[in-house]
This record gives sequence, C-alpha cells and structure tokens, in this order.
Amino acid sequence: MLEHLVGRGYTPGSGIISPEGVFCLHIPKNASTYLTNLLVNNGWRHTHINDSAIVKQILVLRDPVERWVSGFATYSASWILGPSYGSDNFNTDFNELTERVIFDQLVFDDHTTPQIEFVNQLNTSLDTTCFALNRDLKKNLESYLGTELISNEELDRNATENNYDTKQIAKKMEFVLSQNPLYKAKVVEKYRDDYALICRTNFYNYYNESR
Repeated sequence: MLEHLVGRGYTPGSGIISPEGVFCLHIPKNASTYLTNLLVNNGWRHTHINDSAIVKQILVLRDPVERWVSGFATYSASWILGPSYGSDNFNTDFNELTERVIFDQLVFDDHTTPQIEFVNQLNTSLDTTCFALNRDLKKNLESYLGTELISNEELDRNATENNYDTKQIAKKMEFVLSQNPLYKAKVVEKYRDDYALICRTNFYNYYNESR
C-alpha cells in the first residue's frame, strides 16, 4: 500500500530492532529520526517488519494536526525549496491560490501520509505497545525497556526546530490554520482515521506531562 512512497525515500515496513527482539516501526514525523539515532546509539540495528527475530513491537503516535504541520514543512524543504528558492521566497509568494492548492491536496509524501497506513503494516499477532509523542517519550521508553538510553546530543536535535526553512514554513502553516478554521477542519477530516486510532489506543504512560 505504501510502495508509492519509495520514490520519496520511504522504505515500507522499515524500522529498528533491539538485541532482545523489540521492533520499533518507522513512522515519518513521529520522532522517527530521533528514535533511530537514539536506539541505534544503544545497540539496536536497522531491519524490516518481516524480520523473524521480532518478538514485540512498539510505535509512536502523534497529534495529526501537529504532525501535518511538521510534515508539510519537511516535504516543502525536501522537494519544493532549493538553493535559489528558500522559505523566505515561499512566504513572500504565498497567496490564496497557494492556500487552496495545499489544503485541497494535504497529502504530499510519506511525511504527510496518515499514520494509520503505516500502523496497518504491523503484525497483529505480536504484542504491540504504543507511545505518545510528547516530552516524556524517552523516559517512557526507558521505563518500558527497563534500561537507561544514552543520547547523542548532536544527532538528537529536532530537525524542524533547528532547520531555518522547515521552521519558517511550519510557523506559516500554524498561522494559516489559526486564522482559518475551515482549513483546520479539512486537516482534521482528512486524518479522521488517525484520530480514531489514537482514541482507541492505550498508550504506555508511566510518565506523563502532568508530572
């Protein structure tokens, strides 16, 4: 189902596995780069969902609107912008036509593809644990795995927050959504299956943001 994303760099069923056989599914814009860097730094290796060594599965889910904003920014920086056309040009040229095209399409690549499509790759016969993408993600992973995870601060930097172009476009999209409830409603409707998935998911939440 996700084979059409291969040309944009996504490998269907990709992820990483621990020496004990815990498989972490790669879902673009769900801290996948951060998790890969963190877990590989702790002895995990790259693999595929069909790896016979997998005994358990984990994945991270994210608020769909928040993910779309970040995903569209990454898509734009990766495939639309270039050496002679950056986010400043994007923002200068942005107009009603741009808005209409973006919010008519919404899904552009793996970064904006609904999370449910990635989750549907999982082996439903295996034990699966879900984590929410929030500031306590690392602590919850450590609690679940029963071990401290050693970070590489240079690799762990959030790409959107530390890339000028993606940060500028994300801020633009946040502003557009805040000013136009109709557009936000379209995003919510487009990702309604993701919201349904999140609503029926029991997240691993030993730590939570209220602590």
